Amino acid sequence: MLHICRVYQPDKVYLYLSKEMVENEEKDQRYTKTIELLGDKLNHHFEVELIKRADFVNVQQYDIYYEEFRNIIIDIEKSMDKANDTLLLNMASGTPAMKSALMILSTLAEYRYQPIQVDSPKKASNSEYEERTDYDVELNWECDSDNEDGYENRCREVKCMNLVRLLKMDILKKHLEAYDYHAALEIGKEIQNEISEEAWELLQVADDRVKLNHKDISKRAVSRKYKIYPVEDSGRRKLVEYALYLQMKVKKEEYADFIRGITPLVVDLLEIILKNKCKFSIDDCCITIKGVRKWNHQKLQQHGVLDYMNQSYAGNFKEGPIYSTHLDKIIQLKSDDIVLKQKAAQLVKIEGKVRNMAAHEVVSVTDEWFRKNCGHSAKDIMELVKWLVVAAGMNVTKEVWNSYDQMNNWIEEALQIE
Repeated sequence: MLHICRVYQPDKVYLYLSKEMVENEEKDQRYTKTIELLGDKLNHHFEVELIKRADFVNVQQYDIYYEEFRNIIIDIEKSMDKANDTLLLNMASGTPAMKSALMILSTLAEYRYQPIQVDSPKKASNSEYEERTDYDVELNWECDSDNEDGYENRCREVKCMNLVRLLKMDILKKHLEAYDYHAALEIGKEIQNEISEEAWELLQVADDRVKLNHKDISKRAVSRKYKIYPVEDSGRRKLVEYALYLQMKVKKEEYADFIRGITPLVVDLLEIILKNKCKFSIDDCCITIKGVRKWNHQKLQQHGVLDYMNQSYAGNFKEGPIYSTHLDKIIQLKSDDIVLKQKAAQLVKIEGKVRNMAAHEVVSVTDEWFRKNCGHSAKDIMELVKWLVVAAGMNVTKEVWNSYDQMNNWIEEALQIE
């Protein structure tokens, strides 16, 4: 204990005293006095706190000390600055039961501990006789060979494998594999001091990305180091990122969210297809009222579409909000691409059917439910969406669709940095 104090010069020393040690301290202050003498020599003040356990006689019992030391350490941690303070654990003093309890605590610790072992001066067991009954504090201090110049540092920092940290790291990686970025971020918070700053920032980026929180991502330094967004153009990026978000819902089997989220994407896709493939702009046929675009009969008539739309809706096409079914009708009229027209009609039919069923019934939306009600799996529908994203001119490659996996790889690599 004294040698650790000499080498590390801690601000505070906690002395855990069993019955015999309490009696010795009360008799001649051999422990506190020696620390005081060391402080005088080093010109360093040691604050000493005694934890007296005069009722502890059977100091060899293993099961007592784990809970005892755990509670004491919890109390100590309350006064620590976890960002700057380190708790040193003396592994060289005490009974085997005490040392075992400290080793278990340091191995399972959720906080930063540093266990320290101290070699004997002779690098062997201490065999010399020490008078403990009539103990002379001053004489023993003067005989301490460590007081000589050039003393040997005999402390060895024990490298404990922190099992809790490893378990949490493993859980974090499992959350990444499941694309559950918020859960991964919450685990990351618990071990933030144990991972690199880059890994922590990437976890925040991943959580923001799946929430489509592009504004906060742009503020983070890692967004300039890593190509978080595979599509750089801001206009195309918004649509592609939303498509990737829906792909995450399918991978996580969150099918109800997938259904609810697919409608705005389908509308945007079909509008872009009309503009890029058919040279037909929806804005030319609409008016905007309180931020909502609505069809305008006069403008539809000017662009030669009104009669066709009236025929498609039994002569009663209303001036109202734009729906995917409307856009599909115009694609069928304007496009010469047979495959495109088939894919668009198929997706609109599926989207309308499953969305309406899920919206009007309390149902468990599973992949089997998809197959039963529309003849396609959720993955089939997502593949159809991906086909139309490419058809819309988004220039999306296979690497783009795997960009979340690439992001996971970056996070895992950053987590390995010590």
